[in-house]
Amino acid sequence: MEIVRAVATGLIGAAVLVLGGCSAPPHEGPQEKTGGESVTVEVNALAPAFAGKTLDGGVVRLADYMGSRVVLLEFWSVFCKSCLDEMPHIEDLYRRYEDKGLAVISVNTDVFSAQRIRRFLKKTGIRPPYPVVLDARQEVVKAYGVEVLPVTVIVDRSGWIRLYQEGYRPGDEDRFERVVRRYLGRRGETDVTLAPRGGMTAFAPAGSRLVEVGTRLEPLRGTALEGGEVTIGPGSAHFLFFWSLYCRPCRSEFGPLWALARRYQQRGVRFYSVNVDTPALGHRIRRFLEGRGSPPCLADWEGKGVARALGVRATPTVVVIDREGRVVHASAGKVDLEALEASLKGVAAPAR
Repeated sequence: MEIVRAVATGLIGAAVLVLGGCSAPPHEGPQEKTGGESVTVEVNALAPAFAGKTLDGGVVRLADYMGSRVVLLEFWSVFCKSCLDEMPHIEDLYRRYEDKGLAVISVNTDVFSAQRIRRFLKKTGIRPPYPVVLDARQEVVKAYGVEVLPVTVIVDRSGWIRLYQEGYRPGDEDRFERVVRRYLGRRGETDVTLAPRGGMTAFAPAGSRLVEVGTRLEPLRGTALEGGEVTIGPGSAHFLFFWSLYCRPCRSEFGPLWALARRYQQRGVRFYSVNVDTPALGHRIRRFLEGRGSPPCLADWEGKGVARALGVRATPTVVVIDREGRVVHASAGKVDLEALEASLKGVAAPAR
């Protein structure tokens, strides 16, 4: 801890030495809050879903923790002295409450490579025992309205933000502990809905692009939720609806899309709902679908199969493929039912 405090005192100089160059590059993104007391708000709003690539090359998703963990998010930069002052206290809190249900996600807001951030952390002696998300594109920053640093957010098991704090002053960690203890003591909902961004809920990190209309696809293979392989490609028209249990907009789209699909199933269009959650949620997904008269569901766990092949990175997303395997419609967010039906009419067999 003393090492961290010593380095934090000369943070800008350390950043220059570690990150390379004769002068510190301009910092892009939120700036450190340097004046006044820290500002704390009990927001009581649904947390935006996000997914991000981590320092070790993995992917972390907020949705994976919902229902079972209280999550603390720490937003920081190598140029933020008070961020580094705060981090050892967050680590201590994590170590004391991890086995009771606390998770921490550290979000770095700099534009540097993973290698440079690793070098910086090594130089300072900081070793976060939890995921460090690299938010160089400022996607998570924007979703959470982060304008100054550090920002600390506590999300309960049911997906609600219970504390949002800008800045850090010694002793603030006591407030964090009180909130963490309060919500660790409460049972989380099993049916969690995270807040959407622009009508979509993110489940995959940045980097992929939704397949373009006109693209001709090779046959895609998926796995039905109840078992068995499904082939998507030439020979049949397909209507795919990508969704997640954590996606609030998906729930509102399910009914209208299924009603629309039923009108075209008799004309040779195969409709599949494609779930992009994890195997651990399989029983909840089945329970959600029961009694809805819903279409066959493909289990595309974490979007690593059909979703990845089509560049789907948010839900809801709809894709329509004609009998030649060509994409004729692809859109994310709120569904334009009129445009979608026009596409379905174009791929369906003639009405009898």
